[in-house]
Amino acid sequence: MLVGAALAACTATQPRPSARSTISTAAWPTAQIYHTGRTSPTLLVPAGARSLHIDFSCTYGLYSVVPSADMDRRHGTCGGAQAFDFDIHTIAEGTRLIIDLVVPDGTRLAATMNFSTASFRPDPVTAKQCAALSKIQEAYWNADQGHDHGDVSDAQWVEQTAAAKADVAALAADAKREPSSAGLLGTVIPSLADWLTGAGDHPGAILHAPAGDFTAADSLAGQICTANGTSLVIDSKYGG
Repeated sequence: MLVGAALAACTATQPRPSARSTISTAAWPTAQIYHTGRTSPTLLVPAGARSLHIDFSCTYGLYSVVPSADMDRRHGTCGGAQAFDFDIHTIAEGTRLIIDLVVPDGTRLAATMNFSTASFRPDPVTAKQCAALSKIQEAYWNADQGHDHGDVSDAQWVEQTAAAKADVAALAADAKREPSSAGLLGTVIPSLADWLTGAGDHPGAILHAPAGDFTAADSLAGQICTANGTSLVIDSKYGG
């Protein structure tokens, strides 16, 4: 009995797990916008916010969605509804976040904006593909520009794009081998590779590519990478 009493007493004195603290988002700032031309609404970052979600649509022309903080912009061509998420977990509470919505002067846009406690993390597969495509496009871009400037001969162009040609072929092979895990970008990579390893295997392959399957796939790749928060980045040796 003494042992049982001791165990009961021990059990009774165990602390109860405390309830997890929750963050109320009821009073968090939001924005609902219907506007013609460029506009730049401002929202104050609330305590506990980790991401900013924007639903956006516009009538025609090119658009860009650019938060004032050091975040990757989103851009593309108007048509259909777009949804963007931005990671803001490092931005201090109370910061005035200016979201620049850039469209042509006569274009009408609609947008809603709200903060979330959920973190935004780019899709890792897409991020890896975008990083690989950035290096591939950079090699072709610089070789093409060098050739245009007379600094790169035909033979040098072949040499400078050789690794990129092999890389894009491998990237396409991976996408075809495991399409279910290659994601949205995996559907357009083979078209990029078909051009760069086939009819486009010559100086001007990217810089002067004719409108067609490659330019369409190139545009889609840029949009997919941008929407993932991992835009294609090209370090041009010629300032372009």
